[in-house]
Amino acid sequence: MKRVYLGLILKIILVFVSAWVAYGLIEDNGLLWIFITSLAISLLTFLIGDILILPRYGNMSAAVADAVLAALIAWIIDILTINFYITWISSLTFVVLIFIIEMVLHRYLERAD
Repeated sequence: MKRVYLGLILKIILVFVSAWVAYGLIEDNGLLWIFITSLAISLLTFLIGDILILPRYGNMSAAVADAVLAALIAWIIDILTINFYITWISSLTFVVLIFIIEMVLHRYLERAD
């Protein structure tokens, strides 16, 4: 159980770094909105991808689901606010980074069981 909490903390940090690369460096969004977006993405993908999908369908399915869900959440936040702006290039960069991070994190979480 301790490894699950550490996995969630690592996920929050790594999603924030990849959101900063994709949405901060490429699109020049504010750090507060990048943090809000990455926190929402981290928590929702942890609950859906890591808790529900990973044990039932495996690492690849959970990583793909997490990457798609992360992109959808970012697009929803883009639509709902005028302070956060993303494009296809930044979203594609973010999805690739999230997919790689999730593959590694899921292997780490599966080793915990």
